Amino acid sequence: MKIEFLPAPVRLNGMNPTLSTSLSVESGLSRRGWIAVGRWLGLSAALAAVSGCVVVEKPRRAAAPPPPPTVVVAAPARAPQALIVIREAPPPPRREVIVERERPSAAHVWIAGHWRHDGRVYVWVAGHWDRPPRARVGWVEPRWEKRDGIYVFIEGVWR
Repeated sequence: MKIEFLPAPVRLNGMNPTLSTSLSVESGLSRRGWIAVGRWLGLSAALAAVSGCVVVEKPRRAAAPPPPPTVVVAAPARAPQALIVIREAPPPPRREVIVERERPSAAHVWIAGHWRHDGRVYVWVAGHWDRPPRARVGWVEPRWEKRDGIYVFIEGVWR
């Protein structure tokens, strides 16, 4: 058995020159090419490890949403008012000063003051600005009507 001792190879930039040369000659890649391949393989392995499995679920067919709750809009029931029978006529309406610049908005309407009877005496209800409850309605003023010698109060309403 013959044992040969070869001189120690010289290392260039941390790489064995004989190994570097043999890899380059056999594969046709330079040292930089092998580094690029190594980086690409390392990056691919890292991405495969991080990505994990991808599961695509079929979208479930959503059940039809329940119908919205039924909303019934009704005018509030007005409490039946006691009919006040008055034998004496109401006083003449008071004159009111309407200050237009105090109007809250262009949509507000002036509701004139009127006399109301509290069961003993007439009481003046002052006029005020009020906003109509919906579009295209007008205010019908409250009034006193004389019927068979008695006075009946008719409430004002939006129509």
